[in-house]
Amino acid sequence: MDFIDGARTQPLRPVAHLAIGLYLLFNSSLTLAAFPDARDRPPPGWQGPVFKLSQNYPRSLPAISNPPWLQFDFTDPSQAPRYMNAVLNYCMQGNTTNNFADVGANRVRKWYHAPWLHEGPAGREFIHGMTRERPSRRGELGSLHTTDRTQNWAVGFYNGRGGYTIGRVWADEQNPDPTKAVFPLHTVSCKLIFTATPLAEVPYLEGSLEWEADINRASDAGPRPKLRLLQLDIAVRDPRANTTTGWVLGTFQYEKAASTSPNWWRHLVPVGLMWGNDAPRVLINQPPREQWINPDRGQQLHLGLRGLLNGPIDNPRSACIACHAQAQINKVNDPQPALPNPPADNASAATLQRYLRNIGPAEPFSPDYTSLDYSLQLEVGIARFLAARANAPIGAASSESAPLRPSRIVTRDDE
Repeated sequence: MDFIDGARTQPLRPVAHLAIGLYLLFNSSLTLAAFPDARDRPPPGWQGPVFKLSQNYPRSLPAISNPPWLQFDFTDPSQAPRYMNAVLNYCMQGNTTNNFADVGANRVRKWYHAPWLHEGPAGREFIHGMTRERPSRRGELGSLHTTDRTQNWAVGFYNGRGGYTIGRVWADEQNPDPTKAVFPLHTVSCKLIFTATPLAEVPYLEGSLEWEADINRASDAGPRPKLRLLQLDIAVRDPRANTTTGWVLGTFQYEKAASTSPNWWRHLVPVGLMWGNDAPRVLINQPPREQWINPDRGQQLHLGLRGLLNGPIDNPRSACIACHAQAQINKVNDPQPALPNPPADNASAATLQRYLRNIGPAEPFSPDYTSLDYSLQLEVGIARFLAARANAPIGAASSESAPLRPSRIVTRDDE
């Protein structure tokens, strides 16, 4: 359930150096709605949809009354799927009419994107604003999956309460403030993850939502590859999870056989949800109790580390909560902090204990870091901004020779 697959090197093009320099020089009093939408502009003659970053962040905390998921106890196996479906319905309301083409224009409730995910090879493509995820290895998506490292792309967004926090972090576009990254209760995020795996290798995706995507960075206005929705992730800041992590994270997968409905969202099947890593039991190879895994899902694709929850596109050596708990930025604002990788198969008990420990929503994973409250989107956005700023000083804004240092902005699932 991991948010961005950065590349090991993410050089800015000369035009980006110039744009950032001018941005820093002339926009000291910018209001919000100033962040780039995507890595590239549509080519001349493009007739398809164009992504628009939803960035009119609320200036005051939006109220929320009677969140529907609070009717259900996520720790009760009989109620966990109802909890997940209540959150899913909340995410779908007002977004199915245009298949999430413009979440900022939703008439039921507006949703918001995190900024600064546009730069680099994995940056937002211009059609749907998707960023590149970890690729799927041969066989990870089923017995027919024979293509190795097939591309996966995703876009995520937050409800108004999450958007309020994003706006506070980015209130000064030149100086994001990670200390403001404390999401209020009932923040919800939703993420759609698509795969470029050929349908013949994943026949269970027949009828899924299809998106055209500029994943090959073409310069002409011709058609782009089509990707199919495979995975949908949810995250909820739930007060009942305060004794573990403060968050409940869940994953759905698309299954053709799950329904006869022509509506793709009726085919989303819960994979499971989790609110903690339950390290003491995992370390002695006992089934974790701080999660629920759906035994009735049709496609029994891989989970995560030692049976912990992870979606079919995620790294089988990681886990949803453990990965997102590492969302942080170091206090010296170094855009290249060292990031822990998922434990190796032969990892020591001490390594596993550190990786799988439960941390609170405002608690950093590492010393001398500031927590970003389980938001990998904030982490990657801030890190990319800092990298760009460090390599585009105002006095050399138009220089084409200033190299960007090799980036350490990588997914925990990259290898």
